[in-house]
Amino acid sequence: MGLQGSLAAELSRCDEMLAQIARAQKSAVAGMLSRESPPIWSVELWARARATLPGRLSAIARGFWTNIREYLTDPARGLPGHGLLALVLALAAIAARRRKRQWAASGIGVSSAVAVFERPYAVALASVLWMASAAVSPAPARVRDLLMVLALVPAVRLVRPMVDPRVMPGVSATVTLFMFDLARRTLGGAPLVEQALLVLESMAAVAAIAWLLRYDRLRHLPGQVPASLRGRFVSNLLKLITVGLALGGLAAVLGFMRLARMLTPAILNGAALAIFMFSAVQVARGALAIALRVRPLDRLQMVNRHCDLMETWAKRLFVWGAAFIWVRRFLDYIGLLEPVVSFGSAVLEAKFERGSISVSVEDVLAFGLTVWAAYLLSAFIRFALQEELYPRRGIARGLSYAYSRLVHYVILAVGFLVGLGVLGMDLSKVSVLAGAFGVGIGFGLQDVVNNFVCGLILLFERPVTVGDIVEVGGLQGEVRRIGIRASTVRTYQGADIIVPNSQFITANVTNWTLSDQLRRIELPVGVNYGAAPQKVIEMIEAVARANPGVLEKPPPKCLFMGYGDSSINFELRAWTDQFDNWGAIRSEIASAVYDAVYAAGMSFPFPQREVRVLKDTETGSLQNGDDLNFK
Repeated sequence: MGLQGSLAAELSRCDEMLAQIARAQKSAVAGMLSRESPPIWSVELWARARATLPGRLSAIARGFWTNIREYLTDPARGLPGHGLLALVLALAAIAARRRKRQWAASGIGVSSAVAVFERPYAVALASVLWMASAAVSPAPARVRDLLMVLALVPAVRLVRPMVDPRVMPGVSATVTLFMFDLARRTLGGAPLVEQALLVLESMAAVAAIAWLLRYDRLRHLPGQVPASLRGRFVSNLLKLITVGLALGGLAAVLGFMRLARMLTPAILNGAALAIFMFSAVQVARGALAIALRVRPLDRLQMVNRHCDLMETWAKRLFVWGAAFIWVRRFLDYIGLLEPVVSFGSAVLEAKFERGSISVSVEDVLAFGLTVWAAYLLSAFIRFALQEELYPRRGIARGLSYAYSRLVHYVILAVGFLVGLGVLGMDLSKVSVLAGAFGVGIGFGLQDVVNNFVCGLILLFERPVTVGDIVEVGGLQGEVRRIGIRASTVRTYQGADIIVPNSQFITANVTNWTLSDQLRRIELPVGVNYGAAPQKVIEMIEAVARANPGVLEKPPPKCLFMGYGDSSINFELRAWTDQFDNWGAIRSEIASAVYDAVYAAGMSFPFPQREVRVLKDTETGSLQNGDDLNFK
């Protein structure tokens, strides 16, 4: 009982502390426009500063050096661990730079992201200082601020080669002002000092932006966005930031310190954090590009074939992650993280009620995210199977397509059911709903169900698979897709024909490529009477064997088909395994046979007709029996 009482008391104290923190945050936000200090020209403010400033500065300096000494001497505070991690990362970055230079010397093309390892020590220091200055770091608060400023130095070195040179003056100004703001935060408790430093920061930042705009340095940056549009966006953004800085300086002059701390330091901190995030994304991209090209990942076929695609996906993921971290840390810095989180929670908990149905925004969003995650998982698994497992196991294309579609349907079905559970629906009621739905299907959707079942038969029995050349319903083409209800056939004229799946099961279907890719070429040839048939047969077979697209086994065969009105007729029968190119091969053989026939002194006869014309002798017309031959 005593332990339970102590635990309850501690929980009560925690709840009370959280409530006090929440009230303090609300008070800070609500009192944003309240004056905390006299105007900067106030005689009272200057007199109080002269009286208390020396002692306050001494106390701040002692606390600052105490934190530094604690960080340097206490192993639990992180310096030994940070030093060891920096050494390990530096060695890894040096190895990455060596590998990158070897690839470049060998002419192996690699991603431009690996260029970040040309500065290995900057990569190591920036990575360690990022982690050491994070909010979860065990380092003291003052030391974390100092480490954040120190992290800007290697971050700028990493950013410099990757951005337009016209941006670098703005980056340098941001770093300088951020260091200046660190001194302001360190001396924040000293009267007049913080107020004066805020004014100086604001004026210096406004002057730097005015200089950048005055010399037109940021209006014509290269990129995918048109120069005029990018220039207007950058210019308008800088003007908006200038207004915020000017308001921050004016608030500091008048003594509205909460508003001044929100504007000027927040803008500087946001700009410095953007530099951190940009350099972090570049390091992450470079590390991934190296990892994808060394063991064990380089042994994966899907990595070898789609390395650039994976880097593109990872880049988007890194950018979105960096943006999320930037927004979170920025809101936390200006003290609006908890209010924003509380507002978001209130929005998500809003419910739509209609009778016995009650659904919240959070439930709907969770359902959508669950189904979307199931779709992404299905896409990734199918991609891995198609690129990695199927080629290694030698699975046929049609069978692999059937497996992939089955995996897709199963994952989507499971994701949908999980989404219904997240939505708050009782899954035991799904069976009743499915039964009622099945009755409705039986009466109204017979054709749809028929095509669905036929689609399953196509996937498992595989009389027709993706990539087959088929003839069905008077059309011929390649099967491009087998869907739930219908399949897509691409004709040789370039049209996509949607064919119900039942047509492939109930109708007569000619599948030219079900068992293999062989195709027999048939070419009729007629030569003039008087040519030796055996010589003609040998000549045509020799022409067919000379074509590289004709198979040696079975060998091409020429047959004497019969006697025509004007020619003796033969037919060449040859086999090729180039089904998609058999028409061109037949054309090449026909052209070669034409040349061979004339080269052998033979000819291709054409039909001749004999016409008899009767005439009357008195009119001078032709006599009976006079012949006119027309060719």
